[in-house]
Amino acid sequence: MKKLIFYLNALILFAAGFILSSCNNPAPTELVQDNSSTQNQVQYEVITKDPTDAAYSNGFDTTGVTTVIPPNVYFINISGTKVSENNSTRKFSFAQAIFTDKSHPIMGMGGRIVGYGTSAPGVLRFNGITADSTPYRIKFSYNGNVLDSLLGNMFILNNQFNFNYGSQVHIQYYSERGMHGNPIGSPIDFYVPTPKEINGSVRITGHLANKSLTGEVEWNNWNPADSVDLILGVATKQGSTFPLFKIRTLDKGKLIIPPKLLNDIPAAQFNKFVFTFVRRIRIIRNNPHGQALFVFSQSIHSIIIDIP
Repeated sequence: MKKLIFYLNALILFAAGFILSSCNNPAPTELVQDNSSTQNQVQYEVITKDPTDAAYSNGFDTTGVTTVIPPNVYFINISGTKVSENNSTRKFSFAQAIFTDKSHPIMGMGGRIVGYGTSAPGVLRFNGITADSTPYRIKFSYNGNVLDSLLGNMFILNNQFNFNYGSQVHIQYYSERGMHGNPIGSPIDFYVPTPKEINGSVRITGHLANKSLTGEVEWNNWNPADSVDLILGVATKQGSTFPLFKIRTLDKGKLIIPPKLLNDIPAAQFNKFVFTFVRRIRIIRNNPHGQALFVFSQSIHSIIIDIP
């Protein structure tokens, strides 16, 4: 990912034009760091080029993941998630494993590589509970149309295990599956630590109609030396969510949202803000098949509010 260093004002002017652009050629994601004393080395990443393009709707508010899974890696995402809206909060656990293979590219229209084949061989368990092998599809945009492609299978376990915060999750992977789905052989067996539960709050004042929105977010800090991601997204009246920006800051418990990021939202398409707080532990391991294994252990709190 290309990285550029700018002052915050330059970033905001660039980002606002970037997400509202109708250019047909995808622009690179930009990561911008602000070194001012007020924002404590905050990094701002533009995620979505066109917030009206359904290809960018990826369920970030429940998975905490906004980027495409890299090829030739094994990726495991384990999350304890809360979604708050209208004074109520839903809590659930989520685990996902995607094993990609760079030797099997998936071609889209015009010979463009849209992803890499995946497989879900064997048996994968989280805290002793077997994950399901399900189809893995991605959306992509081509000539103004949103298409999807089946890349293969992935492992999913949705709300069927306990995600204990500040504890650990037990992972067991058996590379072979026998009759009736029973695992064969000895597993790759390890424990993944889980972060402290994150609890966020959002305060928005002003109105989008006259471009006077201001925002401040707070959360329970854990380790000020670590970072927390705040994903600023929007939702349509039909319920589809789109991530626009990712803000990475130190885990100190408070952040002022640059007003420009709030006030240039296209009001005609969206009626809600989605603020997703992500506290993450990242682990990289080797596995017997030669690919790197990336593990995300996450506490997620998404807050959905009406756009004033």
